[in-house]
Amino acid sequence: MSDTRIEKDSMGEMKVPKDALYGASTARSLINFPVSGITGQSMPDFIRAYAYQKKASALANADCGVLDKKIAAAIAAAADEILDGKHHDHFVIDVFQAGAGTSIHMNMNEVLANRGMQIDSSVKISPNDHVNYGQSTNDTIPTNLHLSALLAMPRLDAGLKAVQDACEAKGKEWKDVIKSGRTHLQDAVPITLGQEFMSWRNCVRHVRENLQQAADKLLELALGGSAIGSGLNTADGYRAKAVEYLRKFTGLKLREPEDPFEAVNSRWAFSNFSAAIRTMAIELTRITNDVRLLSCGPTTGLDEFRLKPIQPGSSIMPGKINPSNPEAMNQLLYQVLGNDHTVYLCAMGGQLDLNVMMPTMACTTLWSMSWLANFLPKFAEDGIAGCSLNRERCEQYFEHSQALATVLNPVVGYLNASKVAKESVATGKTIKELVREHKLLTEEQEKKFYSLEYLTKRYPQAGFDD
Repeated sequence: MSDTRIEKDSMGEMKVPKDALYGASTARSLINFPVSGITGQSMPDFIRAYAYQKKASALANADCGVLDKKIAAAIAAAADEILDGKHHDHFVIDVFQAGAGTSIHMNMNEVLANRGMQIDSSVKISPNDHVNYGQSTNDTIPTNLHLSALLAMPRLDAGLKAVQDACEAKGKEWKDVIKSGRTHLQDAVPITLGQEFMSWRNCVRHVRENLQQAADKLLELALGGSAIGSGLNTADGYRAKAVEYLRKFTGLKLREPEDPFEAVNSRWAFSNFSAAIRTMAIELTRITNDVRLLSCGPTTGLDEFRLKPIQPGSSIMPGKINPSNPEAMNQLLYQVLGNDHTVYLCAMGGQLDLNVMMPTMACTTLWSMSWLANFLPKFAEDGIAGCSLNRERCEQYFEHSQALATVLNPVVGYLNASKVAKESVATGKTIKELVREHKLLTEEQEKKFYSLEYLTKRYPQAGFDD
């Protein structure tokens, strides 16, 4: 008994696995693009977005009277199964494929057509004439490029919020742990460890806001523009109805485009969104680097706090513990930055009335979002929340920092304060010891100028009173 069946597309017959929901066009693409072995299954949010869109389009076309209501119902029922997580193994097209995304688009059309006919055997459903009525790869791929990123946003934002919350908790826990600040990697005026962590909290909060603002630009959809933006072969009223269905299904405030031609030919909104991910990755890299620096040691490094030990750090050095969690975070962030570089090259690659580089824009961005969503909570747990304080080391750095001479400026002037700082380095005596030895401050002045409040709390810092 044969394990294949014969399907036809506009180029002829193709053998298709007997139980596959896809058809000839998908089978042809499998032969044409044996690139990475990574398929549409690696982008579940993209598959979900397409299922939402095809369901919305089928129902809108039925409302417009150009698609049989039974056919539309069968397509919608098949789409609902995909939205429930079924049939994702039938999306087999390599993520690196022909331009624009016709291959994965037809993969979706064929799966919905074949599954729709299984659901309702009384109807005959064509992938092109019914599932794809009034649509094109050129308007549905950019639509689902936007929609898939919006669907992926809640998980990514939740991961960022976990990091933000972990930094805030540590900031409050260590708000009075005074230490030496560092600028140019050299000793600087004092700061509290809590202020450093709270500054990270505020940075993450701001990049979350920036990412959300960029995501809002994705709410404008190209759907209804068909091949070039003109809406050729679409029914009157289709676009508005389809977008309204999508709003209902997703709960997102989606909208029709101001310029349907721009919505097809330009990917500025998506590259802007990717740039917001890049900004996030840059700031997270900076924070992760600081976590590694401040925890390095334990005996020959800064060692102001210690990371949660999660695994042995060496196959040869017994007892060695490495910053494994932030090291993984760094590597992931470098890959995310590389993915953004790919996106902006693809965005520049648009020509005339269409950008055909969308499949790669989709996979690289959705991978970044998914990987970050997976690991950010673990970074928050092990790289931030799991840290333990070395208070003695922090206080030692504070007491021995030559930058404490800065508080002498208003009393003895910059040049005389510099002499004290140099003497501290030369003799090993602390600034406080030299101040007392040379009687540079009165007892009341010393108490004031070296207090925690004077040194570090001149201005309020967001996060402590929120």
